[in-house]
Amino acid sequence: MGQKNELLEYLMKKFDATFEDGPDGYQPATPGKYPCHVSGFDVHTHKNSKVFNIEFTLAEECKNMQVQKHERKASTYHPINKDNGEPEMVSAGFMTGKKYRSAGVWLTAKLPEGERWKNRRYMEFFSNMGVEFPKDDKGVFQLGEVEEEDVVGMPVLADVRPYSYTNKDGSEKTSLRVLAVFPWNDGKKLEPEVPF
Repeated sequence: MGQKNELLEYLMKKFDATFEDGPDGYQPATPGKYPCHVSGFDVHTHKNSKVFNIEFTLAEECKNMQVQKHERKASTYHPINKDNGEPEMVSAGFMTGKKYRSAGVWLTAKLPEGERWKNRRYMEFFSNMGVEFPKDDKGVFQLGEVEEEDVVGMPVLADVRPYSYTNKDGSEKTSLRVLAVFPWNDGKKLEPEVPF
């Protein structure tokens, strides 16, 4: 070990810089519900289903919110309390502009009558963005395939939570994802920027 350090010292160019772990103002992202806009759209086919992955960008209005401070240890998020046990609150302004993707939202075609409930998350997810699905004369929702122009720019409240999954290499990973959306009644739709 000593020889390795001596070798590194020999190979590295000297620079007058240091690092000491301590309170540096870093604040990990905090799970919670945030105002945001739909900023990206991706869909792919899997057998007789469509899987939608939607990107959300947290809005400027986050600056007006207070959230409980969290720390991240490995793949878990822990709320921080003051010495008296009360939650330590911070401005959510640092969350403004952060982008989060949804966990996959599935739409499955030709479900048998007893299994049509499996499309509930799709219907609720996109209905909460303002997409309207028509009903037939029996009161059954007729679910069309949502497209990018139907939702990009739409205002929603996104529930950002830790989400565990297994990646392509078989490793267990955890990241913050949008697990549900709710109507943001005061939110305004963002119009797409026109390129010059």
